[in-house]
Amino acid sequence: MKNLFEAELFNYHIKRRALPSALFFLTSTMAVAHNAATAKSINSNSQSSGKSSSVSQLPEPSTDKLKARIAIIRGPGSYFLAKVRNTMNQELQGKGSSVEWLGPFPAFSPAAEALNAGSIDFTGGSTTAAISAMVAGSPFKIFGYQVSGRDGSGVLVQKNSGIKKVKDLVGKKVIVNRGGTGEYLLAKALEKEKIPLEQVQRVYLGPADAAPVFASGKADAWAVWGTFFATAVVQYEARVLATAGDIGSENDVIYIVHNDFLKKYPKVVKAVYDVVRRESQWSLTNAKEAMRIYGKEFKLAQAVQQYMSERMEGLPKPVGVAEIEKMNRVSDWFYTKGIIPKKPVIQNFVVDVTKI
Repeated sequence: MKNLFEAELFNYHIKRRALPSALFFLTSTMAVAHNAATAKSINSNSQSSGKSSSVSQLPEPSTDKLKARIAIIRGPGSYFLAKVRNTMNQELQGKGSSVEWLGPFPAFSPAAEALNAGSIDFTGGSTTAAISAMVAGSPFKIFGYQVSGRDGSGVLVQKNSGIKKVKDLVGKKVIVNRGGTGEYLLAKALEKEKIPLEQVQRVYLGPADAAPVFASGKADAWAVWGTFFATAVVQYEARVLATAGDIGSENDVIYIVHNDFLKKYPKVVKAVYDVVRRESQWSLTNAKEAMRIYGKEFKLAQAVQQYMSERMEGLPKPVGVAEIEKMNRVSDWFYTKGIIPKKPVIQNFVVDVTKI
């Protein structure tokens, strides 16, 4: 396992590392100040009307020469399929627009930084990472919600580790991404065993930076997801200590759009949603072919592709009451664990895509 993922995880064209969380929060706050007037206007309309957004009442500006800038997060997902299969560009061309693909980004946090700075219009990620970005005041709305699989992420240890159960993590070093899926998975696993989070030493790293640290034995465990999780389990025989399903995870996939873009081009947002839903449906029906496409791009071994094809996720849906309640539960839980300093108002960060 010495060279775990070195070829795979560092072969993306964004050469900088993900910023530490503290700097992410700082840059997020600075960027949001620039967009405060827009965010305030949209949120005020939402609160006064009792709906998640009033964008459906705005006139649709001309989309001539418009490009929807979509940031792909590294790993399987509907955006990536829509790029490779050219379905997004075809759909948007029919709306007088086109698409500009950016990334792949290694995780949600650096993509959110780009959104805060006004460099992208769309991206996706996890509800946990989105909630942390909400706390920082990032200017986005969630327009799609997709329930995640429960056995494609979790807490890993090396195959020869003496750690046999979650209780054995007490006093150990566990790699997580701060305020995101990894930290959530670890905290939930510990809570199930009634172990205070403070009894485990969290090592904050993004997944690409985490891989060589975990492989070198400088950390005892790794809470991670997606291609990183699958490759570690299948190709390098890392042992699964607990899956997301084992610990009762409510962390799911979300699709977000910058407030400014949503305000100006709501019909394009709806078109983007329609494409990601169709691509998700296609991937469920054609799981092996979908993983072949992902595998070619991300250089995944055949066994890894097979493993992931058996763990495909569900379909995106509009954000309704049930989804908001679920995100509120995660937010409340994050706050009680001290992972976030305050609770965001989830309703201010969602839009009902069926009403735009």
